[in-house]
Amino acid sequence: MRLASIDIGTNSAKLLISKSAPGNTLTPLEEQQRTIRLGEGVDANGVLSEAAVERLIAALQEFQVIAGAWEVEQYIVVGTSASRDAGKTLSHTVRERTGLHYEILSGEEEADLSFTGAIAGLLRANGNLVTCDIGGGSTEIVRGTYKGVVHERLSLNIGSVRITERFFSCQPPKPTELEAAKRFIRKLFANSIAPHKDNYSLVGTSDTHRLLLDLHHALVSREIQTTMGSLSAQWERLRKTGEDERKLTLTQVKSWVENLVQMEESDVLALNPEKLRGRSDVFPAACMICFELMHRLAQRSITVSKWGLRHGIGLKIMRDGTLR
Repeated sequence: MRLASIDIGTNSAKLLISKSAPGNTLTPLEEQQRTIRLGEGVDANGVLSEAAVERLIAALQEFQVIAGAWEVEQYIVVGTSASRDAGKTLSHTVRERTGLHYEILSGEEEADLSFTGAIAGLLRANGNLVTCDIGGGSTEIVRGTYKGVVHERLSLNIGSVRITERFFSCQPPKPTELEAAKRFIRKLFANSIAPHKDNYSLVGTSDTHRLLLDLHHALVSREIQTTMGSLSAQWERLRKTGEDERKLTLTQVKSWVENLVQMEESDVLALNPEKLRGRSDVFPAACMICFELMHRLAQRSITVSKWGLRHGIGLKIMRDGTLR
């Protein structure tokens, strides 16, 4: 079976075309992503703008063309944080304009599916894990085992777009804005997340984690040639890699955050124009969330999974035939 899994987030629309594979898993055939900023202004007023909805519809129609070329047999379209804020009206609009059924996931459902994708995307997995999925509007955190057993799940209304829109008036943010954002993130994590448990390893399952890892590898191999050197001597310390090519240390993530929040948006974009286009303004906030969670959980490193929510959606459908 060929399946199109479409994840509609607060900032991006993501398409995964996959086929079933032996061992109850899937084989990705094509992945596409479009920046739609569906959640633009939603944190402040709880209403989707007409322009944002039009960007969503355009992305879905484009994805339908791509999926048609692959002769996809089934479509699964899910909305997450911004869609939850907007309510069911969005589902009706999508159905009328595209013919696609649009399911809005609860935070708990999103967390479970991200966990499923994260585990399947690890090169090596064992023991107990905490997975983290940083989105534009929410962050999902799940404690469980590498065999897929969930012990605890949490969905928090904290994401890169929310933090950026709520606290930052410019880029780089003002020192007072930066401190206010840090206090908010730390307070929310302190009130929501249980203290560190020694037998859990932290896994990053979002595109933020994968992009940060890609940037770090590029920096280590000296492929990044921008004005970074003039910002801070920390860039040289960042070149020190961890013991695993899929890992980032707490020190490395901290150094990335400290430098990113000093950079103009154009310089952030220049780090990787292809992958940062449409997210260069919110990427520093996403990395802040990553660091603060690592600090809260007293984790010295984070392992980055190659898969995430859209892969978890595909796996769930192929295994069970339904998301619920």
